[in-house]
Amino acid sequence: MTQPPDPLMDTALDASRESSRPDDTRWLTVTLAPSQQTLGRFTLDTWVISRIAPADHGETTPRTPDQAAQPEPQRTLPLQLHLTERTDYRYNLRCEQPRLFVLCEEREADGMQPRVVTACQEVASHWLDGDQLVLDTPMPPALMVWLEGYLARHGERIDEGKKKKRKGAGRASQTDTVRPDADAANKEGP
Repeated sequence: MTQPPDPLMDTALDASRESSRPDDTRWLTVTLAPSQQTLGRFTLDTWVISRIAPADHGETTPRTPDQAAQPEPQRTLPLQLHLTERTDYRYNLRCEQPRLFVLCEEREADGMQPRVVTACQEVASHWLDGDQLVLDTPMPPALMVWLEGYLARHGERIDEGKKKKRKGAGRASQTDTVRPDADAANKEGP
């Protein structure tokens, strides 16, 4: 069973194919499954990532008849790495359990669908700040090796942080100090 065409995803996929190099993009098939969480007396209907697997370049994986009977949203998405996010990738790899983050969107036409996948926690936090549904899953070992290789090839970006100013710089420090020549001029008077 093939997925219905999604004009938003088609343009995003075309753009990522044009701008990506062979070493910075991997295609993943992301499958979502409905789940129920119990919090005290309440039961919440949520979504989880039931499966994440490698895929060919934007090809939709055919579903078996058993899979077609289950209404699990599935989509093939690019995991594209960016040079500006190298520090975040290193931080993710140093965590006890590195994660992948998937932005999901619910639409009337096709229900809950995965839309974008990233290995950058900073990007995922921006999605969460925008009140969007973000699911996470452990990063497969093969992707950890690929990400490590990417960092080895391109180097690791180091955050410069805030620069310290020299002592006495700024307006506040200029008004607090009294210049000796001005002080002597005030004392001499007429």
